[in-house]
Order: sequence, then structure tokens, then C-alpha cells
Amino acid sequence: MNIEQFEYINAITKTGSISAAAEQLHVSQAAISKSVARLEDELGFKLFKRSRTGTEVTPRGAIVIEKAYRILSTIEEIKEEAQIEKQMLDGEVRFSIGPNFMAVLTKSVIAFKQAHPNVDLTIMSKSTEEVLEDLNEDRADLGLIYLYEQNEELMKELLIHKIMDSRMVVCTGKGTPLASKKSVTPQELLSYSFVNIDGKFSNWYLEDFKNKYGPVQLIFKSNNIELLKRTIAEDMAIGIFIEYSMLNDPFVQNGDIAIVPLVDHEPKHITLGWAISEHKHFSLAQKEFIKHLLHEYHNLNV
Repeated sequence: MNIEQFEYINAITKTGSISAAAEQLHVSQAAISKSVARLEDELGFKLFKRSRTGTEVTPRGAIVIEKAYRILSTIEEIKEEAQIEKQMLDGEVRFSIGPNFMAVLTKSVIAFKQAHPNVDLTIMSKSTEEVLEDLNEDRADLGLIYLYEQNEELMKELLIHKIMDSRMVVCTGKGTPLASKKSVTPQELLSYSFVNIDGKFSNWYLEDFKNKYGPVQLIFKSNNIELLKRTIAEDMAIGIFIEYSMLNDPFVQNGDIAIVPLVDHEPKHITLGWAISEHKHFSLAQKEFIKHLLHEYHNLNV
């Protein structure tokens, strides 16, 4: 047995088929099939069973493949230690983030790239559900997400790490009576027009709000956050946002938008977290990126 065979069986397990593994590893299907067959002959039992729906791991195969994955991870760690010794960290970080997570991301990216210019960094902005799908389908290495019950099924095979809880707040233009308040109740908002983020959590939150307190006038919903904020800054509407996502926003910093805590309504907070696949090696480059990101988030006054 050899490392190449371990790489093959790991790729088959992750992709669910020999053809997909071959495409991912840039080798022929025949080469993978022959190599896996030799490994199975050496072991004396089958690692996979083939069917019309794909390639499934056998019970005994799962034990071997788990050990092979650990060996591959250890090899990656050895390579990374060599990089540290040479002071030349490289690799790839594919980072998928949910809506409204840009509050401190720019600073994190700049600091990370200054420290590690050889790392190839890709950032994709998507809905929380799409971020979870990216992680499960190996289109991303790291994800930054909202943690709430509706996504439990998508999070089953991910390692989830909580970063912080943040309050739900009302964002209003400086010209409205709400702007001078220290807090607002749901009943005080019913006479105002709303704009809302077009996302699963935001839509659920507003629908729950309406079910509890009555109808609201929704001007529009959009995934264009800048459009929502400009509408609020012009005193045309209010919106309910997550506090941390607005703290470093230019509209808030220059006083065009006021942030007012929403009280007497549940949930009062939402949890922000980061996630990785439990089946994927967590590389040194990815660890360093998370370290920079968490440094910025921990400096937020939330």
C-alpha cells in the first residue's frame, strides 16, 4: 500500500464515485480503479461496493479509510511544519461567508495577506444555506455563518465553532423619532415602513414579528444591503439587523443611520460561528486566516 492509494480512496469517499474522484485528482478512472483493486487484494476485503447510484464505503472499508485520512492529515502537517521553518506559508483558503459579515472582514484580509502573501485567498459571499452547501460539497474550506435551528440538517457533518452572540437592533434614519431612543419595543415600530434583507433568517424573523404583533408595511426586500441602508438613511424606512454587522458601517459611523436595541421580542440575539468539514484537513493557512478573523471579531464592542 502507498500514499497514492490513500489519496484515491479518500477522494472516492468524499465525492461518492470513481469518476468524480478521477476528475478531482486529474487522473484516469482506469488508474484509480486498478490502484484501489490492488489495495483491496492486499487487504483481503472490499473497501467499496459499486451500484447504479454510486460507490459506497463498506463497513470494514470505513475503518481503513478513516485511518488513511489520518495519515494524509499527518503528512500535510509535516509539510506545513517545513513551511514554517522556511518562513514561507503558502496554500489555498476558500472562504464562503454569509450575508452582512463584512463588518471587519476587510481588515482581516489585509492583515492576513500582509503576513502571508503566498496564500491563494478566495472569498465568496452567499446565503448561510449556500455557505453550508459549499462546505458539504467541498467548494469551500471555511464558512462564516448564522447558527439557528432551521439549518441543523446541513450542519450534521460540519465542525461548528461559536464566535459570538449579537443583539437584534432596529436601524433607522437620523431624522426619525426612533433615532433618539435608547431602546424600542415591537409595538413602537408598527407605524413605520420596513425594508428587509431577502434571506432565510431575515424573512423568518420578519414573518415571526408580524405573526406576533400584526401586519407591517414592507416597502421591499433585497439582498442588496447597500440599497437597504441607503433607503433607511433617507428616512424612508426602518430595518431590523444584527448589531455586529452594522458597527463599522459608514452610514452608522457618520450618523446617517442610528442603531436602537429591540427589546421585548425573542430571539433577542443570534449566534455567529465559523465552520469546517469534519472530513477535511484543516490546513495551516486556513488556521492562520481564522486566527486573523477572530482577532478582529474579538475587538468588536458587541
